[in-house]
Amino acid sequence: MSSGIALAPNCVSTFNDLKLGRKYGGIIYRISDDSKEIIVDSTLPAGCSFDEFTKCLPENECRYVVLDYQYKEEGAQKSKICFVAWCPDTANIKKKMMATSSKDSLRKACVGIQVEIQGTDASEVKDSCFYEKCTKI
Repeated sequence: MSSGIALAPNCVSTFNDLKLGRKYGGIIYRISDDSKEIIVDSTLPAGCSFDEFTKCLPENECRYVVLDYQYKEEGAQKSKICFVAWCPDTANIKKKMMATSSKDSLRKACVGIQVEIQGTDASEVKDSCFYEKCTKI
C-alpha cells in the first residue's frame, strides 16, 4: 500500500553517500511537517556508536533509519546496511498509519539494504536484535 508521499530529492543521494562512500554511520528520515514527502532529518557520523543511533529515535514519533551496523562475527569486523522502521506504540495513530504505508517507497529506493528491522519500542531495537538479524544465514 502506498500513501502517495514522495521522496525528497536528496533521500537517495544521501543513502548512496552512506552505502558507497561510508560518509555517514546512519541517516534518519522522517515525513515532512506538511506530510507531502519523506525528508532527511539528520545524519549520524561514520563510526557512530549503537547508543548514538538509539538516542536519535524519538519516544513518540515515527522515523526511518538507515544504519551502517558494525559488528564482530568469529573475530572478524563486519557491517551490514540496515533499514529501521521506527513506529513507537506511543505515536499518534494517524502518523503511524502514514509512516507504515509510506515505508516501502523509501525502502525500495534505497537499493542495497541488507536487513530490515521494525521497532515499536526500545526492546525491538537493541544491539542484540540487530546482531541476531545480521548473523542469520
